[in-house]
Amino acid sequence: MHEKTAGRSLSKTGWESLRMLLSRILLNMTQTWSWQKAQEHSLTIVDGFRVGHATDEQNLTGCTAIVCDQDAVAGVDVRGGATASHEIELLDPCGLVELVQGVMLTGGSAMGLGCVQGAIEYFRSTNRGFQTQQGVVPIVPAAAIYDLGIGSADAYPTSDHGLAACQAASIDFDRGSVGAGAGAAVGKIHGHDHAMRGAIGTAGWETPDGLRVGALVVVNAFGDVLNSESGRIIAGARASGDVPLSTANELIAGKLPTIQFGSNTTLCVLTTNAKLIKTQACIVARIAQSGISRSVSPCHTQFDGDMVFALSIGDHPSDVNRVGVLGSRVIEAAVMDAVLQASSADGVPSAGDLGWFKSGVHE
Repeated sequence: MHEKTAGRSLSKTGWESLRMLLSRILLNMTQTWSWQKAQEHSLTIVDGFRVGHATDEQNLTGCTAIVCDQDAVAGVDVRGGATASHEIELLDPCGLVELVQGVMLTGGSAMGLGCVQGAIEYFRSTNRGFQTQQGVVPIVPAAAIYDLGIGSADAYPTSDHGLAACQAASIDFDRGSVGAGAGAAVGKIHGHDHAMRGAIGTAGWETPDGLRVGALVVVNAFGDVLNSESGRIIAGARASGDVPLSTANELIAGKLPTIQFGSNTTLCVLTTNAKLIKTQACIVARIAQSGISRSVSPCHTQFDGDMVFALSIGDHPSDVNRVGVLGSRVIEAAVMDAVLQASSADGVPSAGDLGWFKSGVHE
């Protein structure tokens, strides 16, 4: 009797799983790409990843942990001339290490990279890391944004924040002015008095054949954020009257005041269920950088530390070019999501405050 009951239960579970799979396939078959639909999903559309934040709301800084539930193949692509990072060289295709346990994104510039120690403690507590004769060494690449121009310039994330972010990691997570995006701003060619708020954004997409790509971004760009379909500025530098002021046009015209070097960055973490080796993950990250190019103008300047991490958990067979191109679109959607989800702080308005996206105004 017990065996019959177990058999009926298993059969019901199997049919339910099949029904859900068929429903998802049929849904995807009718879907066409749109950034709005991509924003309904997140980095965790790919199984095996969780995200957690630690936010210092008073000082407007924080960090964000991307936790891999199993070791992930990782690659990176770095652009711009002003990076603040940790363990990036390990992700070079010639490097020894292929797998990572997580990625940390943080505010606080180079000082904020201390939050990585908390992540290392988190993974060591579960004996996860690169195996050596003396035990495991957790591999947690990290990158920081410069957010010292908002809130307190003396505050930055510590190891305690890093540990708290890992412990808070979940499939469902907040976006907007939280974690590493708590002190982000965009359009800073004429300083924060004429800038707008950046933040954390996320998006994800699944193709009809089951390829999944997700992205999380921290948008703290020197340039303006565009609606990549229309080319219109939706957040960025402001002229008098709070109307858009094209950073690219100002730069070309030579209207470049003294800028604190390295005070800007767009950081991206891309996840996929495509089966990749480290070299392929680096290729995907490189291709996906074009998503920043289409949604941030200008980008990859000497004032930026733009970076894309690509993480793979899964065995979906897919060409790296396909994964990278889809990744670039998901990054576009995530960048727009970031500024649309941002909240105003410290006298710096958000896209929601000014409504450039809804009004359609454009410089």
